[in-house]
Amino acid sequence: MLPFVPLLDVHAGSEPAPRRLVFFFSSNGTIYESWLPTMERGKLALSPILAPLERHKSKLLVVDGLCHTVINEKGDRSGHSAGMNTALTGRRAKSIDPQYPLRSMATGISLDQHLAPIMGAEAKFRSIELGIQVQPFSTDNSSLSYLGPLRPIIAENNPYVAFDRVFRGFNEASTAVDPQDEVRLNDRKAVLSAVSQNLDALRPTLPQSDRIKLEAHLAAVASIEHSLNTGVGEAVANVCGKPELGKRIDVWNNNNIPALAKLQMDLMVMSLACDLTRVGTVQFGRAGAAHRFNWLGPEFASDPMLAVTDEAKGFHALAHKESDPVSKAKLVKIHTWYASQLAYFLDKLDAIPERGGTMLDNTVVVWFNELGSGGTHTHENTPWVIAGNTRGLFKTGQVVSFPNEPHNRLLMTLSHAMGVEEAAFGDPDFCKGGPLTGVTT
Repeated sequence: MLPFVPLLDVHAGSEPAPRRLVFFFSSNGTIYESWLPTMERGKLALSPILAPLERHKSKLLVVDGLCHTVINEKGDRSGHSAGMNTALTGRRAKSIDPQYPLRSMATGISLDQHLAPIMGAEAKFRSIELGIQVQPFSTDNSSLSYLGPLRPIIAENNPYVAFDRVFRGFNEASTAVDPQDEVRLNDRKAVLSAVSQNLDALRPTLPQSDRIKLEAHLAAVASIEHSLNTGVGEAVANVCGKPELGKRIDVWNNNNIPALAKLQMDLMVMSLACDLTRVGTVQFGRAGAAHRFNWLGPEFASDPMLAVTDEAKGFHALAHKESDPVSKAKLVKIHTWYASQLAYFLDKLDAIPERGGTMLDNTVVVWFNELGSGGTHTHENTPWVIAGNTRGLFKTGQVVSFPNEPHNRLLMTLSHAMGVEEAAFGDPDFCKGGPLTGVTT
């Protein structure tokens, strides 16, 4: 049954569902007053930016007030690079370029890589890192995950390569796919067809609950395959226009970002559902991403002949002008769009039955950023949103505030939630107080 056997809850009731952890990244800070939700009569009231997550409100935990551990040897606390490299490591960033002191790299392992060999010891992949146009601007600005000091992992930007690697077992070292390689596309169709026939024979022997789950997963894989083959996901035509790119999406065409995001998120959900991995990252761009959000309206358009750079009226340039009311309104739209992408990802997880609940009830998804403010490049009040749960541990449906507390305490909280209870994670100097209080049962 290839990767589909783990989908069946054959031990339901006797074994708990596996713990899963996914980090969901977007950049350039946020507009704090439009991001911060409130509690009204004991219930979470979402902000304008978080509004797309309304249907998942009961499964959200919003953490306010944390600051990143970014103080370097010069006492500096600013910059995209430093925030990127400390976000998941909890370690001070190290400058790597004397000419550009703000360029830095992480000095420790990231939490996802620390947990991956423990959580995914039996999975095919310890972790999977997927990117949506994470431009190769420089390694220090592009990598969330670190295997250790100065050992970054680059996210896979190409969903075709990711599909081959995860679902077909192709060479992990492969970094490109020949656009004319129709043989590989036909091979995929043949594999799915053969698996479908085997599952058709198996289906009548399964309990009704397992049948529903199996059929949902098979349909999802077929949908992914269709999107990869046609270059058009179900929402593409309505979002940014049908790309005239033949059978494949150009993974570096700015206008294809919504389509690429859908493909990568679908791939991540299926990787988790098939228990091929239990740890992953979905990364929208590098730190200080300069994407243009043309699909959000004509006011986001810029000269199509210009490269997607900071000078092309892109996201990064807008963030630098967040004090301007017009720019601020655009930034709210952008961050709200990211919230809608997270909502889509949560929808997918919440639609898959598991152990009397859904996969979302057993998966912790953490949305975070390298900055608190894109205009000032500071790391105070960094935005953290936790969605889902792990065996009911998190007290969801609330916003909690920890003013000026180091985010290491949240990283420790996540580690403990995944069953790895250690006295510190990252720099011990920033772990005083231990895991955050009041966020878990």
